Order: sequence, then C-alpha cells, then structure tokens
Amino acid sequence: MRFLRSFVGSWTVVAFVLAPRLEAQEAEAETREEELLRKRREKAQSLSPYEITKAEARVKGIEDARFPQKIFQKGWRGLRPVIGGMPSGSGTVLGGGYIRGLENEYFQFQANGRWSTKGYTMADAEFVIPPPQHGRRIEFKLRGEYRDLTSLRYYGLGNDSSVEDQSTYLLNDQSVTAYFWLNPRGLLSLGAMGGFVRTLTDSGDADRSIEEVFDPAEVPGFQDPRTEYGFTGGWVEFDIRDKWEEPPVGIVARVTSARYEDTGISLHDFTRIIGDLKGYVPLGRRNRVLALRLRTSHSLPDDGKEVPFYLMETLGGAKDIRGFREYRFRDTRNLLVSAEYRWEVWNYTDFSFFFDAGKVFQDASDFNFKNMHTGYGFGVRVHAPPNFVLRFDLANSTEGLRFHVSGGPSF
Repeated sequence: MRFLRSFVGSWTVVAFVLAPRLEAQEAEAETREEELLRKRREKAQSLSPYEITKAEARVKGIEDARFPQKIFQKGWRGLRPVIGGMPSGSGTVLGGGYIRGLENEYFQFQANGRWSTKGYTMADAEFVIPPPQHGRRIEFKLRGEYRDLTSLRYYGLGNDSSVEDQSTYLLNDQSVTAYFWLNPRGLLSLGAMGGFVRTLTDSGDADRSIEEVFDPAEVPGFQDPRTEYGFTGGWVEFDIRDKWEEPPVGIVARVTSARYEDTGISLHDFTRIIGDLKGYVPLGRRNRVLALRLRTSHSLPDDGKEVPFYLMETLGGAKDIRGFREYRFRDTRNLLVSAEYRWEVWNYTDFSFFFDAGKVFQDASDFNFKNMHTGYGFGVRVHAPPNFVLRFDLANSTEGLRFHVSGGPSF
C-alpha cells in the first residue's frame, strides 16, 4: 500500500507540473490551425481560372482538328483524297473518292479512283452493311474492282530466280466479290466469300517484257486469252488479343481456304490454303511491343492443271521480305517469318527494328526453314485515329538496300 500511495503521488506531481504546458501547446495548435484556415480563405478569394498560352492553344487546336482523320476519312461532304491502295511497287498512288455512311447510318458505301506514277489505273466500289463502326455480330460486303497494271515485275519461278532476269508484264482484271463475316470482332470469327474475276495478261510496257527473257511456254498463264475464274472460300480466325488497350497484345491465328475454277479455258483449276499466325508481346511498358508472324501459303493445282503465274503469291516488297524488290520470289508455295520490335516514341509516331525471312517452293517436302532469304532494317510509322498509318522502311538484304513507303500496318 505504501508503494501504491507513492506511485500515485508521483504521477499527481507530474500531471500538476505538465498541465500548464499541455494547455499552452493546445492553444498554440488552435492558433496555427486558425492561421492556416485564414490563409486558405485569402488564397481562394485571389484564385483566377488558368489561362493556356498561345503555344498550348495551337497544339490543342491541331489535336482537336484531327486533320488526317477528317480529310482522308470523311473529306468534304463525302468527297476525299485517296493515297495508296494499289499493289506494292506501284509507285506513288494518288486519287479521289466518295464515301457515305460514317455516321449513324444503316450502311456504308464508297467509290474510289486511283492513278500511280507508273501509269497504273484502278477503280473500285464497296458496299458494307452494317457500317464497320457499329458494334456488330454479322457483316456483309460487296466489292467490285477494275485494275490496269501495265508493268508488274517478274523474275521467274522458284527460290533461286535471278534478279538479272527482271522483266515486266501487263495484268488487266475485273472482279466482283461478296464477303460474309460472323462475329467479326469476337474471340472466334467465321467468314465466307465468293465471286468471279476476268483476267488478261500481255507484254509489259517498261524495261524488258516476259517473252524477251523467258520462254512463254514455261510461264503458266502468260498470254492466255482472256480468262474467267469463279472462286469460293472461307476462313476461321481466333483473336485472343487484349483490344481494350493500345497497342493490342495477344495472339491472332487465321486459316483460309479458297477454290478457283477456270471457267474460261479450263487450264487453271486449283485450291489455295493459307495459315497466318501473329503474336504481340508487351515488353515492360505497353508502348514497347515485340510483334511476331508466321505465314504460309500452298496453291494446289488439279491433276493436269497449272496455277497461273499471276495468281501465285509472291515474296518481296513492303509487306513481307522488305530487303528485296516487289514480287521478287514466286511459286505455288511459300513460307514467311517476321519479327518487329516496336515502340512509341511520340504521340502518333512509332519506331521499329525488323527482321524478315522467307522462301518459295513447289514440293511439300521443302516446307522447312532451310534456304531462307533474309532482310532486316529500321522503320518509322506515322499514324492517326482511327486507322490512318503511313510507313517508311529502310531494309537491307543480299541484294542491297531498299526503301519502302506504304500505308497500313506491316502485320
């Protein structure tokens, strides 16, 4: 009990001594709080709205204007300029067109005319229902096209064709194609197509023509009379990308099959099967992506028939092995692999380092990664919403440097 009385007494003395100090600290804290409140009231009374500078206003005006989107997509009352849209290697392509259906309408229609510095001409018209900007589960498209390509390149068939054998040919064709998509933006989408195409090939009007370098009998389909094909096909696609972020990352896999029936001279019936696998891997931040691609195409002629050379798929140019010229390698089968390291350095501007490798062949036993032609280089992409992309690629290969200017993504 004596210890307890001593302990209580000690704390009573401490409390008696400290009480005035605590009261003084509390009063001082209240004074500081009142001072802060007073200063906040004075600051709030003196605040004024933030005014942007002239330089900031100019930048904001450019962003709000969305010039590329408005001029190239919407134009003026539907009339708009057109850039690109011809086969790779056509030179500079300019033209004009009309579009309707970019707003809340039930369909979209467009018609375009194009001309290139190589003298190529092209006209096309397209009808889509519902418009692509609608969130849709089905889509129907009808497309008609006319092309007059007067000097396409030809180097011969096979993986060992020589650049010294460069020659040219004329291709004139007209086609009508109907497409149908089921769930075009979903995880699994299906599609079907059908139509017809009329073709005519002849001597090229630039450099040497095919018949000056090759025996026409060894070039299947060259200088045939005008030939008509009916074609049907379909595809299935798995798209497991994260599309809610830019750029999308994930995997896209697509298998396509098409059947061509020669209804004109009955010499060129064949079936084509294409496999295309693309992967987009984020590297740390989302603005750095590794893009990978594996694509192969196999055109299988019926017994006693041939695949015409102008319907064979080719390698070389801005869309595949960029270190080589357009249409550099051509045969009934091919294999392509590509890799790109992409990163966004500024708004609407990307840089890219890329590597491409590919080969063409006839026999299924050559479906391997041997004897691949390779190319590598650096590229710049300028883009704007919604889908305007302009690409500049400088690539190198065993045949020297190539510079490509093209539209749309590489893959």
